[in-house]
Amino acid sequence: MKIIKVFAPYSKYSLHDGRIQKMTFEQGNLVFHFDKIFSYDDDGEHTHKAKVIFEQVDVDDMNVLVFDSTLRDVFHGEQIDFDTYQQRYKNSEFEVIDEMTNWGQAMFQGWLRTNGVPVHCIMTLYFGGRMIYDIEDESE
Repeated sequence: MKIIKVFAPYSKYSLHDGRIQKMTFEQGNLVFHFDKIFSYDDDGEHTHKAKVIFEQVDVDDMNVLVFDSTLRDVFHGEQIDFDTYQQRYKNSEFEVIDEMTNWGQAMFQGWLRTNGVPVHCIMTLYFGGRMIYDIEDESE
């Protein structure tokens, strides 16, 4: 028997190059506040100020790997939890370079910038609900 896994169509929205300026945890939902996210259609590329909401997140299962510098062959840094991230990096922004979301898991890899200095960072979370793009306006 052959089983073919069918993937849903790609979302027209991309978080690549978007910067998470703040994260909040509201009523069991994790909210990423972005400076901008991108969308693509027949008219080209567009940017939007947006929030991305992950429903039903247990932040105790979330982890963040913060490297000492940019990516190297060997991991040098630390694994921290959501509360530590919120305390230590509340004035930082996380620029998403790679994103992966599927089956209740999201993983983001990119640059964590504190005072303009980037370090490599990988963030993983699990969610039991939907992933919602809350578009505030069209910037371009």
